[in-house]
Amino acid sequence: MRISTGQIWNSALSNLMAAQNRQNEANNQVSSQKIASDLGGYGRTSEVIAAYQSSFTRTNGYTQVAKSVSDRLDSQNIALERAGDGLTTAKEAIQNAIATDSLDSLMTSLQSSYMAFADGINYKHQGSYLFSGGREDTLPLAANNLDELAATTSATAFSNGTVKKTSKIDGTTSLQTGMLASDLGGEAADLFRQIKTFADANQPMTGKMTEAQQTFMQDMSTKLGAAYDKMVDATALNGTFQNRVENTLTSLESQASSLENLISDKTDVNMAEAYTRLEQADVAVQASAQVVANLRNTSLLDLLR
Repeated sequence: MRISTGQIWNSALSNLMAAQNRQNEANNQVSSQKIASDLGGYGRTSEVIAAYQSSFTRTNGYTQVAKSVSDRLDSQNIALERAGDGLTTAKEAIQNAIATDSLDSLMTSLQSSYMAFADGINYKHQGSYLFSGGREDTLPLAANNLDELAATTSATAFSNGTVKKTSKIDGTTSLQTGMLASDLGGEAADLFRQIKTFADANQPMTGKMTEAQQTFMQDMSTKLGAAYDKMVDATALNGTFQNRVENTLTSLESQASSLENLISDKTDVNMAEAYTRLEQADVAVQASAQVVANLRNTSLLDLLR
């Protein structure tokens, strides 16, 4: 059999390249802790892995949406409680005035109560008005005080739109969590306006109450109590949304963890085996390189002796 120098070199170089490829593959597995760098390296299991990864990405997407909704609901809870505080302090101020038969400081207290109420209705989340109905850069209730409120009507007091925010928090659930300023505060704003209009028409609002003042204020106290109850109902509904989203988040995070484990089972390399392969590949590269080095100093005649 005739052996050429070229054949010997080709064989030696081929062995060296194969050893280097095995070394690179083993080194990549050790550094990445993965069997392959892309799906093509997983053979028949690539379709299964791709399906798992798609589900994992989709689940993470829903998780981010649910977290965003949860944050917004937390802000809504603060806003609703603040608006409710404005109503309950207004009712308490009126009841105290009736109990003491004194109008002194009542309108000052009601001014503060209205401002707290309006602050809740105009509450912002991440720079946008929560209850704006899609008009996120427009102040829903523009009247900053009772004087400005008295200059409006029921039809002009609120500037919010009609879009209630809806979010898809998982593959099957779309939740309408948005609320409108006019729905939440329309009745209460009318009551504050009526009180201011009555006060302006029945001066002085100091000293002892007249019978007409007492009758009116008693009626306003009752109606403010009813408006507060509705605000509490809205707060409770918001709490229901919070619980729903929290449960969904728990489920999504569990799904993501399970999918991550499934993907890891298919893609993670056995590190002990990977280190062994790397050591073996290093030895093979060194041996092949030595053969090539020896060939450089050896003639064909030397090989045939």
